[in-house]
Amino acid sequence: MQVAKSKLSILVPSSFAQEVRDLKIKTYKIGQLARASAVFRVDEIVVYRDEELDESRLIELVLKYAETPQYLRKLLFPMKKELKYAGVLPPLRTPHHPTSSSGVGEIRPGVVTKVEPDGSAWVELGFERPAYLPEPKGAKEGERVNVRIFSLTPLVVERVQKDEIPKYWGYTVRIEGNLTSTLKKMRKEGMYIIGTSKYGDSVSMEKLVSLKDRGDLCIVFGSPRKGLLEMVERNMFDAVLNTIPNQGTETVRTEEAIFATLALINVMRE
Repeated sequence: MQVAKSKLSILVPSSFAQEVRDLKIKTYKIGQLARASAVFRVDEIVVYRDEELDESRLIELVLKYAETPQYLRKLLFPMKKELKYAGVLPPLRTPHHPTSSSGVGEIRPGVVTKVEPDGSAWVELGFERPAYLPEPKGAKEGERVNVRIFSLTPLVVERVQKDEIPKYWGYTVRIEGNLTSTLKKMRKEGMYIIGTSKYGDSVSMEKLVSLKDRGDLCIVFGSPRKGLLEMVERNMFDAVLNTIPNQGTETVRTEEAIFATLALINVMRE
């Protein structure tokens, strides 16, 4: 029986890239968010709406594009002006972004390209030919699936659920309402909510170790122009931590705070 792993979610504002106007630089900044999330095994990125600037749809689109293996992008993302500078996105190089095939037993993300009348399907895996999926259990054309290769000649696969995969398999993205309503929703989902602020408690190894028994964690980041405690009351959080004590700069950019915070959280995660 597989032991359930604790979930790690991060909350970022829809104004995440507010400090820049150029779409190319915005795309790059969002790419840094994607990269940090992949490096530190974030399971879910939640974009909450900031009244100062709502670019939630752009953030969601770029994050999802970055998370998708390169060989599936043309199938899942039609040409859009918002993706004009997708070439500046850093490669994630996660296990679900394979650069070669390891053969039978390999698990790969794919896209269902055709469903036969008997319910079987064909799946694009980035090879020269599609793979046959004999028991798709209700697969639909255009659906993204995870499959395990169990035959190369012919190329045949079986469906695998994400929670059955032992390796880090990317993040999901969703958009929610304002910060207050989003925090209330995360609370109902049973998350232990940690706010990040220079006015929070200085992080220590003791505090980090104590998080190990808190179950699912939700790390919340403020906007480029407003700290969390300017946006909501402190009692909305289970803890408020200063993850960059004695900072050497007047301000810390959101993407910098994300890298610094996730690096510390990673110390106590298995």
